[in-house]
Amino acid sequence: MRTTTHRIEFGFVNAFLLASEKGFVLIDTGLPSHRKTLRSALEGAGCRPGNLGLVVLTHVVLTHADIDHAGNAAWLRETYGAEVAVHALDAPQLETGIAPPRTLRSRLGRLLTGLRDLVPRRAVTCPADLLLADGQDLGAWGLPAAKVIHLPGHNPGALGLLVEDGKGGGDFFAGDVLANFRRPSTSPFIHDLAAYRASLGRLRGLLPEGALVHPGHGQDFPASALKTIEL
Repeated sequence: MRTTTHRIEFGFVNAFLLASEKGFVLIDTGLPSHRKTLRSALEGAGCRPGNLGLVVLTHVVLTHADIDHAGNAAWLRETYGAEVAVHALDAPQLETGIAPPRTLRSRLGRLLTGLRDLVPRRAVTCPADLLLADGQDLGAWGLPAAKVIHLPGHNPGALGLLVEDGKGGGDFFAGDVLANFRRPSTSPFIHDLAAYRASLGRLRGLLPEGALVHPGHGQDFPASALKTIEL
């Protein structure tokens, strides 16, 4: 059975709200300037500040700690009582707002870097409540088929979340490991190229053939398209 997923679009970046057996789990949060859109999406799903809705927002999973993915983490923690989870290697960035150095691999990367630098770093600082690790099962959160996949390269602590359906398919939430603007592609920002190549190679062997990939930037695409992406 495929996970019930609410896609939240903020223009150039996406977040995803997953229905669990205990409420909702949010994957990524957008920029602080996206807060109104985020609140509207949460309320539309039944989540209210102070856990007054029919369902609660139990956890926020950050695929990594960049401002466009973690910009509302502190607000969600304070307003909805959700626990913020990130990979241990990205927890320092979440607390300081200081991103790792990266190589820009495209013109798109240079453009997005300029846009990102316009946003104050202090707006995203937030201590992590939970540290995620590779292979971690999220059954205790009400997502029995979900597991964490550590995919370093874009960030030291970049991760994806795979929710399998038991039938050779499922959903993979990729963060910035993959993108899909005009076509499925690699990230324009790379912190560690060797680690990134290894992560993509590993991902090709892990994703079910019938899975749907949900990138942090751009449109969804079938996992089979990974074969066409150049490393």
